[in-house]
Order: sequence, then structure tokens, then C-alpha cells
Amino acid sequence: MHIERYIKSQLCHPMKRRHTAAIFFDIKAAFDSVWYEGLIYKFNNLRLPTYIIKYLISFLENRTATVELDNTLSRLFTLRSGTPQGSPLSPLLYIIYTSDSMNGIPPHTEHGLLTDDTALWTSLHQRRNLNDRLQQSINEFENGAKHGN
Repeated sequence: MHIERYIKSQLCHPMKRRHTAAIFFDIKAAFDSVWYEGLIYKFNNLRLPTYIIKYLISFLENRTATVELDNTLSRLFTLRSGTPQGSPLSPLLYIIYTSDSMNGIPPHTEHGLLTDDTALWTSLHQRRNLNDRLQQSINEFENGAKHGN
């Protein structure tokens, strides 16, 4: 709805109609990429109450898994990253983990995060520079994702 409102506002711009470009990302294996230590660091940066941080740590720690290949199970191993599949808490933890990846996005670009889906969009009066403007934002998003997490 946020994107739709934005596009409508650009089409009805009082001075001059503007063109809008958007790109949508669906991050592959997003929840599996959540690094526990980095997430705990971000909890502390958010200044969450200690009891909530302790609860979230207990939710994530000491999780184990096995792998089945050709009807043979591997030995049990401890997971050091990822959030539980199907847990209603996992999308929120992923958003907290990745939220700072938007810090470098230029002010001319809007963005939206919904669990492992991300959108970037921007507008200009002329179409010819629109792709360059959006590419700049994509580059910053990729930088933030690589270095922020």
C-alpha cells in the first residue's frame, strides 16, 4: 500500500508528472543467514530490556539439527545461525538483523521491508536518469547487506 500511495502521488504531482522505478528483492534462505552474535549485538544497540534479550537468546541457543541424505542421518550438530523455520518470531528477528542495511540508502529513494522481501523505489521528472538513480540505491543496499550484518 505504501508503494501504491507513493506512485499515485508521483503521477498526480502538482508541478510535473514524475516517473517511478522500483526493484523488489526476495532474499534467498534469509532466515538461515541470521548470525546469533550479530543479532545479540543489535538487541543491545536497540537497548531492549535485559529480560527480553535473555529470552531471545534462550530462544536461539542450543538448537540442533541433523541432515538426512539417502535415508541416512548425520550426527547431531549445533546451529550457530538461523532462526527456527515456521516460528512467528523469526520474521521479526530477521527484520531486526537486517534493518541497518538501509542506513546508506540515498534520501531520494524510498524503501520497504517485509520479512525477507525488500523493495526500493524512486522517482524523477525525466526517465533517462531514473535507472542510474535506482542503481545507486541498489549498490548502497548491497553494501549495507554485506557489511552491516
